[in-house]
Amino acid sequence: MTGDANDTTVPMPLAEAAELVFLEPAKLHFSRHGATLRLVIDDDRCVLQAGVLRAFPLTEPRRYLSVCDGGGKEVGVLVELAALAAADRQLVEAELERRYLVPVIQRVIAIKERFGTVDWQVETDRGRCNFTTRNLRENVTRPVPGRVIMSDVDGNRYDVPDLDLLDSASRDALLKHL
Repeated sequence: MTGDANDTTVPMPLAEAAELVFLEPAKLHFSRHGATLRLVIDDDRCVLQAGVLRAFPLTEPRRYLSVCDGGGKEVGVLVELAALAAADRQLVEAELERRYLVPVIQRVIAIKERFGTVDWQVETDRGRCNFTTRNLRENVTRPVPGRVIMSDVDGNRYDVPDLDLLDSASRDALLKHL
């Protein structure tokens, strides 16, 4: 697709879209360029902005990893993380850690509303943190009663596993802005 307003490209057939490509670990070579993960697949291609996602993050966190390009299009599936060479495995593990890092909010220190955004200063399980949220109705999920997951303007997530475990001032401040 070109993105042109007059584009009449026919969508990809379902059978083609459903094809899984399994990546051969021996042909994969990951590297870092600044904060960007890159991938070279021997005899195939170079992916300048690679992303790695867990297909089954809870049940199989080290297996069935979806490798995507910078546009979010899947390049293929890596069945077993352990099958990668040690250096490649370390880079992929670091990328997964970065992507799936979700600090747990333990205390709300300060909240400031300004121009349609909310600036948060919180204490998390990883230390003190400042972040900004916008349009909380769209950027807050409540997977179960009492649990809140917020997304900031950069796409980072913050977890409050149980509102009842927060001190009353933190709980009141948080609920006031949700």
